[in-house]
Amino acid sequence: MQEAENLPLMPKSALVYYLDEKQSPIPYQKVASIRSCLENIVETIFVHIVEPVDKAKWRRGDLNIRIGLLSHFFSADVIDRLHSIRLLGNDGAHQAKHAALTDERIGDGLSALSVLCEWAILTYIKKHGLMSTDWLATVLSTLPPVYRVRILEPLIESNNLDRARVIAHQEVREAYARRMYQGLIPLDSAPPETTEEEDRIMSFLLSIDKLAMAYLKNKQFERSFEFVQEMFDEGWMTEEFARDTWEKLESLQSSFHSLPISESMEQTRTYLEKILPAVKDEEQNLFLTLFSAMVLESPEARAASFSQAPQLGAAPESAK
Repeated sequence: MQEAENLPLMPKSALVYYLDEKQSPIPYQKVASIRSCLENIVETIFVHIVEPVDKAKWRRGDLNIRIGLLSHFFSADVIDRLHSIRLLGNDGAHQAKHAALTDERIGDGLSALSVLCEWAILTYIKKHGLMSTDWLATVLSTLPPVYRVRILEPLIESNNLDRARVIAHQEVREAYARRMYQGLIPLDSAPPETTEEEDRIMSFLLSIDKLAMAYLKNKQFERSFEFVQEMFDEGWMTEEFARDTWEKLESLQSSFHSLPISESMEQTRTYLEKILPAVKDEEQNLFLTLFSAMVLESPEARAASFSQAPQLGAAPESAK
């Protein structure tokens, strides 16, 4: 998975500038490439985040103003990092400030730049959860696993749920499943309605499952099992959930070489184009727009994939 390990998640048009920085030995040329890369991401990805009421300001504004118009979506810390990259580029444009272009500043700017698109995906999932649509987790799983690990790790770390309530929720759902298995509840019964808190809990539990799978598919075999053990030891997983997850990992590891794992962004594009027809028009949202802009270069490009729409269950196994 060499490509996924070495290249950041961003559109090809932005990646050109990112790689230009690597080629130049001259600091002010490096930061010019960094600035151009930031501008490209802002103009191709972050433009879709802007509130409709701010569209006119966005069109007239410079990079400073445009970053400010993203503050309703990104945290203050991310906005500060965006401004730091912008200011780094500004210093590169003024000869008197070239002495301030230290290796440390350039390295920090490049490091932040490399994860901007991941921050956008992470921020959306933090706000809405992995289960906000039936297909969001499936679409995310089209990425090479190294990206999924980098997105899901901070998602897990940001969890602020109550452990006791997370465990209680699992126990209730497990008891419900056992009663259904025993025939005490009809198999075609509608599942119980959930509260907003329960939705957050289920999204968190799904993120545990997805991160464990991402570790394994990223060839971090020991880490995948260690992670499940940690979540159990810390009181986030019931014994039943931990055991089921552990067994699933063992099954996947035993058949690892036959698993359809995305190893490049080209494969991600192929998998995404197969999934998009399953997404109903009314279900399209900001996540899909951002993801399509990153992977397919333009959100409009996904329109070509909406021909005959199969059921979501018909999505390729490679994307699960």
